[in-house]
Amino acid sequence: MIEVPELYVTVQTLQNISNKLNISNWATINRTSCGSAQWNQTIDSKTESIVTCNCTFENGSVCHVTSISVKGFNLNGVLPEELGDLPHLLEIDLTRNYINGTIPPRLAQLPNLQILSLIVNRLTGPIPPEIGNITTLEELVLEDNLLGGPLPPDLGNLTSLRRLLLSANNFTGTIPDTFGNLKNLNEFRIDGSELSGKIPTLLGTGPTLRHLVYFSCRDLQGTSMEGPIPSTISLLKKLTTLRISDLKGSSSTFPDLKDMTKMEKLNCSLTGSIQEYLGNMADLDTLDLSFNKLTGQIPGPLESLKKNIKFMFLNNNSLTGEVPAWILGSRKDL
Repeated sequence: MIEVPELYVTVQTLQNISNKLNISNWATINRTSCGSAQWNQTIDSKTESIVTCNCTFENGSVCHVTSISVKGFNLNGVLPEELGDLPHLLEIDLTRNYINGTIPPRLAQLPNLQILSLIVNRLTGPIPPEIGNITTLEELVLEDNLLGGPLPPDLGNLTSLRRLLLSANNFTGTIPDTFGNLKNLNEFRIDGSELSGKIPTLLGTGPTLRHLVYFSCRDLQGTSMEGPIPSTISLLKKLTTLRISDLKGSSSTFPDLKDMTKMEKLNCSLTGSIQEYLGNMADLDTLDLSFNKLTGQIPGPLESLKKNIKFMFLNNNSLTGEVPAWILGSRKDL
């Protein structure tokens, strides 16, 4: 009979993690748990409990836990510091639960962690500066929690980061200048917090950035950040989503977005006239320029958007002239 590989980490470590998170479906943890049914339960796309092991070490005699994903299981415990004792973890995903307490600094002991997703929980306290030591991290997803305090400048050390999602928390202070080091970001969300200060010029330092939800969306609590929008935003040529709205302070004239031809969703606080080059954004499906101080007429070239546009909001401005016939005849939300 082939001997089942034993876990490299202690069974007690995993048992402590289970106990602190209140994971009832893990049941009894032992040396044969890797690959067992209790560690592989998928109910639907939003609800799963999966623990992945790599059992190729030492000719198949040693297993390492590489991923813990328990999503939508109504876990109501605390985030265990013992997670930091699983050195081969690549992913921790505890999305959509009721986990409370703070983020343990001990997670910084994970030398290979790539994904840390704790979205939609009840975590409190600040982001530990030690998280900035996990230089392998590619996704840090902390949206929809009760986290607060200033954003640690140490997060600027995460140069491998592709996704930084911090929306809907209680962060205060300003966005650290060190975030300009995150040049591999392609998604950055910071809306719905209590941040303040000027918009940093780091906006133009991330050439791979595709999704930027930088400040308040109207369906979330606004920030206290001030305009104007930096001119360096024009360097972000790969952007597909740009939402910068409800800014305090100086108004922003229409920024130079003509090279952002891949834009799909645009929502900004602006003054001045609507630019004709928006008509060249063939992929644009949502254009929200409502509640601004825009003047002048609706440019004729915008008619080229009618094929793909789904939502266009120009209400509550100071626009003049006739409403174009292509808008009046549309059955879409224009």
